[in-house]
This record gives sequence, C-alpha cells and structure tokens, in this order.
Amino acid sequence: MTESGNGTPPVPQIEYTLVKLVLYVRVLGFVWMTLLVIITWFTDDGANLAIVAAAEILAGAWTFVTVRAARNPLTLRTWKFAAIDGVVALLVAGSSFVSGAADLFHGGYPISWLAVAAFAGGIRLAVAAALVLGAQQVVGFLLTGRTPIQTTGALVFIVYAVIFGYTIDTLRRNDALRREADLALQVERSKRARQEERLALANELHDSVLQTLQVIRTDADDPDRVRYLVRSEERAVDRLINRFRRTDDAGFEAALLAVRDEIEDLYGIEIRAVIREDIPLNPSVLAAVDATREALTNASRHSGTSEINLYAEVVSGHAHIFVRDRGVGFDPEHTEYGRGLSHSLCERMESVGGFVHIHSTVGEGTEIEICSGGCR
Repeated sequence: MTESGNGTPPVPQIEYTLVKLVLYVRVLGFVWMTLLVIITWFTDDGANLAIVAAAEILAGAWTFVTVRAARNPLTLRTWKFAAIDGVVALLVAGSSFVSGAADLFHGGYPISWLAVAAFAGGIRLAVAAALVLGAQQVVGFLLTGRTPIQTTGALVFIVYAVIFGYTIDTLRRNDALRREADLALQVERSKRARQEERLALANELHDSVLQTLQVIRTDADDPDRVRYLVRSEERAVDRLINRFRRTDDAGFEAALLAVRDEIEDLYGIEIRAVIREDIPLNPSVLAAVDATREALTNASRHSGTSEINLYAEVVSGHAHIFVRDRGVGFDPEHTEYGRGLSHSLCERMESVGGFVHIHSTVGEGTEIEICSGGCR
C-alpha cells in the first residue's frame, strides 16, 4: 500500500504498475498516430490538413493530461476521466474520416482509450468502449465508401478490449488474493508470537518467582536470607517486565538496570530505580551510565544509608539521571572526597558534551545530577 495524500485511502502498489501499462499504451498510440500524421501531411494532397493538425494537437494535449493525471491512480479510475478520455478518442478517430484522408491516420490512439477504460472499469467497461469505437468505425467506413469486408477491421477493438480488460482484472484479482494471504500470514505469525511470549513468561515465572517462593517458605526463619531473596526476586521481576515491555534489551533502560543490579550485589544496598523512558545507547549515553555507576558506588560506600534512589528520564533525546541518598552528606567544595568525585564525574561527562551537578549537605544527603547533553 502507498499513501495517496489528501486524506484519501492508501493505493495498492499494483495500481501504480497498471498505470504504467496504461501510460505505455497511450504514449505508444500517440507516437504511432504522429508517424501516420506526418506521412499524411506530406503525401496525401486530398486531406484537410487543418483537421489533421487539430487532431494531432488534441491527441498530444490529452496525452500530456493523462501523464499528469496518472500521478494519482485514483484519478484515472474515475468514470469522469474515462468518459472524457473516450470523447477525445472518438474525436481523434473521427477526424480520419472527416478530413477526407485516403488512409486512416489515427493509428493506435483510439486503442489507448480501451486501456484507460479497462483500468477504470475492468473488462466490462473496456468491451463497452470497444463497441462504441467499433460502431463509429463501421459508420465511417461505410460513409467513405469502404466495403463491408473492410468494416470487419473494427473487430480489432473488441480483441484489444478483452486483452486489456482480462489482463488488468486478473492482475488486480491476484494482487487482492496475495494481500489476503499476506494478512492471514501476519495474523498467524502474530498469534504464534503471542503464544511464544506467553510460554516464555510462564517459564520465566516458574524458573524464578515460583522457585524463589519455595525457597523463602523453607527459609522463613532466616530474616536476612528472606530479605535478600525477596529483593533479588523483585529485581528479576522488574527485569522481566521491562523485557516484555521493550523489544530491544540493549537500550539505556536495560543498561541502568544492569548497573543497579551490579551495585546492589556488590554492596548489599537497596537501589530504588524509576526509569521513565528508553533511548538507544550511544557514546554520550554510555558515559552517563558509567557516571551513574560511579555515583551509585560512592553513595553505597560513603552515604551510610541502606537505600538509594535512582531516577532517569529522557530530555530532548539525552539521558537525564538523578542519584539521591539521605545519608551523611558532605561539603563538595571543602572535602577532598567531594572535590575528587566532582572532578572525576564532570571530566567524564564533559568529554562527551554532557555535565554533572553535585548537591550535598552535611547530615542531609546527596543528589547527583547527570546528563548526557542538552538537558539544561
């Protein structure tokens, strides 16, 4: 499918292919007519050259209109366009008789109307157009003294109408069947994918949550053991939820959660993480993740608190991260630790176009703001 613009429904790709076929027939018919017009102009002294020239100009102008209209296949499929196209074809074909030319010079131009009619209404409209053209040709032959046998040449329009109509109808029908089959296949794949997701979720819950609950039941008398298992399982469920929520595990959110798990396991501290959005990893985002690891490590080692808050969001395509604790705090300007932390983090982020702000008050805790760039 291709959007046709202006709020109209999408146009199947097959229509653009069929439009090309119609244009090829139209242009070929016009070129054929042009060659015959040139021959008539220089060899037929009895022809009315004004009528011959007018027919050529009309055919050329309408060929140009057809090419312009074909930019939107829906235009060529309207009855209005097919009717006007038929009037032009009849005028051009009739000019061969009216001009008094010894030979017909309209060439294949009237035949191109059959292609337009077949595109607009299939084989039925194409055959109807062929009958109209054939009737005109028979009358013209008889009025100009042709024999009845010569009038049978009008049957060629029926042949072309059947060829164009059957070809276009068959291509559209086969394309519709193909799209139906593709849709059915997509539905089946979607069902299978959902079934696989359900099975994966069931397996994950069985292998992690259920087994952990069984361990907790057997170790219920050990509070530290239970607390560790509950927190471990909480993280596992959190990762599971995010994995089913996201299609890509290699993004910013997954990287931060991996850092959280790493620091919790190393220092036995609880890190409450809230991550609002996700973006792909790039050098500046990776630097922000590394800076977060350093900030969490320092908070775990020096804050004196058992819980750290990690908040992350995406601002204008950049990672924006806050690491907060309610621990002992420090003076960033007057302690060697504060100056060292500020220098190492700032240097890391400034090298990729980001920044770090450290806010800490003795006895109240610390907040470190990390941004990969453009968050100010």
